[in-house]
Amino acid sequence: MTIIALLCLAPALAQNARAQSQAPKASAAAEDRVRSATMLFYDAFNSALRGDLDPLSAVWSHRPDVSNLSAAGGRAAGWNEVHADFQNMVRLYPGGRIAPRDIIVITDGDMGYSVCTETGQLRSAEGPMVSFNQRATNIFRREDGKWKMIHHHADAGSTGSQGPTR
Repeated sequence: MTIIALLCLAPALAQNARAQSQAPKASAAAEDRVRSATMLFYDAFNSALRGDLDPLSAVWSHRPDVSNLSAAGGRAAGWNEVHADFQNMVRLYPGGRIAPRDIIVITDGDMGYSVCTETGQLRSAEGPMVSFNQRATNIFRREDGKWKMIHHHADAGSTGSQGPTR
């Protein structure tokens, strides 16, 4: 009787195993794309610190529901405000470098996010370098087949150090 029951369950178990083995591959591919989009954001951020905002504009969605909560304070909502926020940041910190560490990526359908620690140095408008180590969350949405940033939030949080301030 046990053997018959196992034989009856075998097709269902095999189908379930196939479905489970295929799901992580699709998820892994999306996670790789969101990880790449995360790295593109930080490359674009560094370009902005050198005065070129075009790459930053390219990685962000330009829809009205985007937002930015920077470690410098304030809240920008909508693409125009987010872009103005980055223009202001470049004015306040004309130089430096930022890099993500310990990136964790999660995806589900057309949405994904990364959390990481941002570390680096920014040159303040007065001249001295400001070091920082802060936590960050980056949220992405797939738009026309590309992962676009729709939200960025950075703060000093529990990293034990202050983020750059205005």
